[in-house]
Amino acid sequence: MSTRGERIREALTARGVRKQQALAAELNVHESAVTRWKENKQMSLHNAMALAASLDVSLDWLLLGRGTMDSHRAAPAWRPADSETLGQIAQRLGPRSLSLLLAMIDSMTADASGRQT
Repeated sequence: MSTRGERIREALTARGVRKQQALAAELNVHESAVTRWKENKQMSLHNAMALAASLDVSLDWLLLGRGTMDSHRAAPAWRPADSETLGQIAQRLGPRSLSLLLAMIDSMTADASGRQT
């Protein structure tokens, strides 16, 4: 398993970050902080979150080595096609999921019309 510092270096390379000074300025830290992070030195959670967001990488991957660099981008297991109607979507659902979906839609329409459910 790679170290956090190795993952940071990997992410910088993968995202084409060549100007460490520019990255440091974007994160509002000194350039030496980025160097320390790449050497697997201490890093605050705040800075780790900012770095993960800046590099568009998974925070779990960056800090813990879990998943992949891009696991935060994982697509949902199922997503309706733009042309699917609600009826077509409902046919794919099991009875409980369909019941929950209908209850949610009813609740949303109640909220929109101002009536109590």
